[in-house]
Amino acid sequence: MANLSDDIIADILSRLPVKSVGRFRCVSKSWLHLTTQSHFIRTHLNRTQTQKLILSSQSLFSLDHLASIDDDMLPLELDFPLKTHLKTEWVLVSGSCNGLVCIMPQPEAFFIFNPSTRESMRVPDCPMPSHACPQQGVRFHGHAHGFGHAPPMSDYKFVKVAYGCMVLVFSLKNNSWKRVQDFPYKHLLDAYGTFLNGAVHWLCGPLGVGGPCVIAAFDLAEEKFSDLATPDSVTNYRRFTTGILGGCLCLLYYHDDHKQHLFWVMKEYNVKESWTKIMITNSYFSLQPLCYWKNTNILLVRNQKQLLLCNRKDGTCKNFLVNGLPSDFNADVYVESLVSPNFQQN
Repeated sequence: MANLSDDIIADILSRLPVKSVGRFRCVSKSWLHLTTQSHFIRTHLNRTQTQKLILSSQSLFSLDHLASIDDDMLPLELDFPLKTHLKTEWVLVSGSCNGLVCIMPQPEAFFIFNPSTRESMRVPDCPMPSHACPQQGVRFHGHAHGFGHAPPMSDYKFVKVAYGCMVLVFSLKNNSWKRVQDFPYKHLLDAYGTFLNGAVHWLCGPLGVGGPCVIAAFDLAEEKFSDLATPDSVTNYRRFTTGILGGCLCLLYYHDDHKQHLFWVMKEYNVKESWTKIMITNSYFSLQPLCYWKNTNILLVRNQKQLLLCNRKDGTCKNFLVNGLPSDFNADVYVESLVSPNFQQN
């Protein structure tokens, strides 16, 4: 070891799992300093990309879906903020990015949480303006949220669409809220946006009678909205939801009265002609795309109470058996990383 240069040591450590790096931080002060530097954390993130599932119910669980389907997989219960609080009835996950997961263990109590390192920070309460939205501008009366990374300024941002019109952004880097342009769409379908390519996406209804549905993309760097076109057949916006599949934006038919479900995957971002249809022959009330399983033609999807594997060639599904799953749960995907939500290491 005495003959190894610092560069070689850094190269070796940056290829190890998060848990191993955490152990090696105890070896020496120099290794602790090395592994907490921003350039090391970025290199480690780019090299590892170990995907896991995060399951949310009354608690949070992590599941390594890359294990063999024949392995005895067991969800690992996580420690998270407010876990032991009496008011925690269901933990909601509203997006993940670079190993950071946005969770809400209590109503309107949002945390940016790293499941791999157990670090977290609470998003401060949003300073709501004293005046309400103009009545003619109100499109829906609830709140919508999104979380993601703004690469140009190396910032992570939490977005809140309040009362259907006010768009407020919290910057982890600046530790501050600000109000940006008002929400220019109506009939927003999902309360939680989908993050991809530096933007948070929501599927929205047409602006005019008989007009097309649009995907509202909020660029986290520019803090502005733009439109992404949906497939021509997406007209009944209430039956679709957005997701991510293999690094591509996708749309999923949310509730089907017939015998088939449809996925559309946007193979090339913001190119309408690149929408590709994937059929699912089984009939389910609710499906959500999660990720490809082992980078093969098997698609991992979620039913309301179970995990499914879908064969893309013929659209058939089968159960993805996991012991110890909660009776009801939501699911999302995150990557193992050393990224700190407290931002001094980002």
